[in-house]
Amino acid sequence: MRGKRRVVESTSEEIKSQITSIEEQIIKLTEDIKGLRAQKKELAKDLIAAEKKETAVKEEQAMKDLANLLKEKGLTVEEVRNIIDK
Repeated sequence: MRGKRRVVESTSEEIKSQITSIEEQIIKLTEDIKGLRAQKKELAKDLIAAEKKETAVKEEQAMKDLANLLKEKGLTVEEVRNIIDK
């Protein structure tokens, strides 16, 4: 059984031009990928910072709420400690 012969309708110059074009596209896309990776890395750092900030804000609000509750109930910190230690 014989293998199929490849039928080529383009000239060698056209094929070389297409190969060059593809190589240029690969180079450009590789550079784009590098840029996207750097952008992703920066965004990951920003995400960590944003999460830390949000946690700090929530904790601060919780402390304010607790302080307001203590004032509302007329309790001191020492009284709360005594309640917890019982």
